This record gives sequence, C-alpha cells and structure tokens, in this order.
Amino acid sequence: MRQLAIYGKGGIGKSIIASHISFALANNMGLKVMHVGCDPKHDSTRLLLKGYMCTTILDTLRKHDFDVDSVKREDIVFETPLSLACGKIFCAESGGPDPGVGCGGRGVSESIETLVKMNVFEELELDAVVYDLLGDVVCGGFSMPIRQGYAEETYLVSSGELEALFAASNICKAIARFASRSGSRLCGIIGNLRDLENEEKLLKQFADNIGSQITGFIPYSERIKECSGKGVTLFQLYPDSSECEAFKTLADNIWNNHTFSTPKGINFEELHAWWLKEINR
Repeated sequence: MRQLAIYGKGGIGKSIIASHISFALANNMGLKVMHVGCDPKHDSTRLLLKGYMCTTILDTLRKHDFDVDSVKREDIVFETPLSLACGKIFCAESGGPDPGVGCGGRGVSESIETLVKMNVFEELELDAVVYDLLGDVVCGGFSMPIRQGYAEETYLVSSGELEALFAASNICKAIARFASRSGSRLCGIIGNLRDLENEEKLLKQFADNIGSQITGFIPYSERIKECSGKGVTLFQLYPDSSECEAFKTLADNIWNNHTFSTPKGINFEELHAWWLKEINR
C-alpha cells in the first residue's frame, strides 16, 4: 500500500486536485483508494460523495467519548456513490474543532491514529491512501503523515504565484526536517495553473531550485470551478475533456514515479528576488 500526502497553500486547489487523483487512480487504474481529508473544513471528499459532507472522524469520536473500540468502520468511512469503471474509493474526513476553538492539527493526529488503530487500511486491502493536507502552516498535527512516516510520498500543489511558492518552500523545510526519521520524501510539484505569463517555466525552475521535479500541470479552467460548485468531479460532467486527460496523466505520473528527493527550502528574501527576476524577463 502506498500513502500519498498532498500539501499546498490554502485555496490553491489541493482538495479538487487530490479528489481527482483519487478518482483517476481508482477509475482508470483499478486501484482501491482511500481519500482522507485532513482539514477542519471537512470538504475534501465532497466531490467524491456527490456533494455530501460526510460525518467526520472527530465528531464520531466525540459521540463515543473517544472510545475507539465502540466506533464501527461504517461510522467514519464512506464508499463513493459515483460510478466507476473499476476500482473502489473510500472516503474519510478528520474534521476538527469549531472555528476559533481548539487545534485543527490535533484533530488530524487523532483521526489518523483512529484509522490505524481500527486497521481500516488493512481490512479494506487498499492499494493507496491519499491524504489532503492543509499546508499554510505545517504544525505538529498537519505534519503527522510525513512526521510519523505514514506518507512516504509527498506532492506539493502550487501555482506560479509568490505566496503559493513560499508556502511550498516552507513545506519543503518540514519534509527535509523529518526525512531522516520517517523516510518521507518530496516526489514532485503539481502545477495548478492560474493563467500567469510563463507560469509553467516558472514552476519548472522552482522545482529545480528546491531539488525536485514537475509531476504534472492542471490547466486553468472554468469547468473545474463549475464542477466544484455542482459537487461532482470533471469525470462526471466532462469525461472527454482536456482537463480530465490532464488528471489522468497526473495520476499515471504519480503511480509510476520513483524519483524522490529531500528538498531544499528557500527563505522568503531569496525566493522573492528570484521570482521578481523571472517574471520581469
């Protein structure tokens, strides 16, 4: 079983990309995939559940006074109702505290520990687990999949915008910090394009600068926004689109990737100076 962590700046499109990766791994490769949303908003699995916001692991634990032994798998794991050519997709959301109360990262830690203690991954005989993780601030909880070695393969979602690149650079520092202890490695950059001039070239140079590679590009698309609003993936509304082909290629690149690295983070001053030089060329 391979465990993949998808990180990136808040609002960069991680959840949309992660859910399409999960769908393509299952539908196009016949894999058994679990998609784990690791954000208090608990909306990562929404497109895989036809717009349904599922019950979170943390809310379920609260109802059971945090007695994991009294929780059933069907209380926290939900199979996608979407039609698949082959494969299977199971969904779970960590959840978290109400806005402004408590630590969201702690909810991620508690939820992953619950899945592990309940032997969910083994019982479902999964081929892959996809963790969709908040990446603005990689605190203890949000870094758990890479810190504890649950996810040895990490991908960063970024546009060519400075803020997104800075968040990606900070996540690189966390990966490097835990690499020797957990074995976590950076496997590549997923470019979620925002229609900037020379954006692909900029992202390729950034990948080189941190010691990584480009895994794939997702084009800027109004169709993606439309599908998100309707609560379904592109594969339901536009299965023959170029956007779907981009997601299929991305999933294939991820599954066949064997090039991992310990990345180098870049401080903001260096990153900003480089970015200004590149966009002014």
